[in-house]
Amino acid sequence: MSRQAVRITNIYGTRWENVRHPGDAGTLSRHLRFGRLGRYVDQAQDQLPYVAERLVLDPARLSFQRWTADGRLTGARLWSVYLPSGQAVIALTLDVTAGPVETIELLEDCYYLDVTVDGTRLESFACERATDDGVSCPSQTFEPERHQIVFADTFPGDEAEDITQKLIYRSDLPYRREFSAITYPAELNRRPGTTVAVGPYVSVLTGQQDYIENCAFVSAAQAVGSWVRLRWIRDDAYEDLRLFRRSEPGRRSLANRRRTLERMANQLGELELELSYSVESTADLEILVPSLRVAGYHNALFDCMGLRQKADTVGRMLQRLDRTIRAELTAIESIERRADDERRLRWAIAVGFLSTVGLPVTLVLAFFGVNAKEVDARFSMFDPRYLPLYLFVGSVVSLGVALAFGTYFWRLLSPRRRGDTSVGPVPTIPRQMAVTPPVDLSHESRR
Repeated sequence: MSRQAVRITNIYGTRWENVRHPGDAGTLSRHLRFGRLGRYVDQAQDQLPYVAERLVLDPARLSFQRWTADGRLTGARLWSVYLPSGQAVIALTLDVTAGPVETIELLEDCYYLDVTVDGTRLESFACERATDDGVSCPSQTFEPERHQIVFADTFPGDEAEDITQKLIYRSDLPYRREFSAITYPAELNRRPGTTVAVGPYVSVLTGQQDYIENCAFVSAAQAVGSWVRLRWIRDDAYEDLRLFRRSEPGRRSLANRRRTLERMANQLGELELELSYSVESTADLEILVPSLRVAGYHNALFDCMGLRQKADTVGRMLQRLDRTIRAELTAIESIERRADDERRLRWAIAVGFLSTVGLPVTLVLAFFGVNAKEVDARFSMFDPRYLPLYLFVGSVVSLGVALAFGTYFWRLLSPRRRGDTSVGPVPTIPRQMAVTPPVDLSHESRR
């Protein structure tokens, strides 16, 4: 990664997605040198970003709002980098022959996207290139998450910290280091003449080998993509919360509420999976690339951005919303079971009534339909001579009703039904068996 004076790499997060993996043509080792770490990068290619396009731009095509090139811009490249999930990260690399402090206005223009390519805004130009490659671009804008890396040879020893804070804070004012958000990774600042300072939005690397700079570029691309994905998951969680509030009882039918909550529960499961594999797992790079300096920069960058703490917060949000939705689903199941019980009770009452009315009639009609001498066709079925038959049928029905009510009242008056769990009065300890507190006889022993 050769440079003449200062190299500035601007990394922008997007919501653009590409589900097609380019294969070997997009591997990092084809575009960046990693030295002895290359074999580890190739082995973990499915878990690291990959380069889909590296476009070399003519510096004369670029213009800026605050910074004037005046022949100091010697090189420009536009990178299309994609995470394993397919999410796009756009990077603009600029080579400048100027002092580090002279690039502050250039950093401002690149951070606030006051950059045009042939009169077209950088966002629109990058979106057109991505669309031609089959990438889905919901909007021609970048996301607020972005990071800048300043690569330089060396800073004068007595001015290194001052220049670093000017590049990161974009100001020339006194400051107190103990209250600064800048982090200095130990392994990257161990050698004399090297300075690596990491901030939430800007990193400064001086005196590092090219493979360390390339690893820092990959690490920053991964961090920016994870930052965008984390906010995306958080926005989806809030959208689920609003949908959950709109599906309150009384506003929608029970079946629609159940279907809505089931979809939300499935989506929350997908969000938790996305949080785990697209944000939390990317926080640990040393497990893929075993290098103290690479891991030191990666950990410092993630800590400065606060991605671990933000991921924990979003994870708790998803868990609590998931528990609330499942509790609501349990309540709906209880309501549905109670409705089923009431429906079965209505049917039982109706069938019981028909059985109560139909049983005596069936017995009577069955008796008179028998071809026996006890049934005389000359007498009406309401003749008093058939009174024993009616008494017998009435006694059978009365006995069934008595058994039903007797069983009901027995269950009603049982101790378990009443919830009476008392086991009698609590026994008291007799006065003569009460334990008396020990008496202090120390004064007697002294006496």
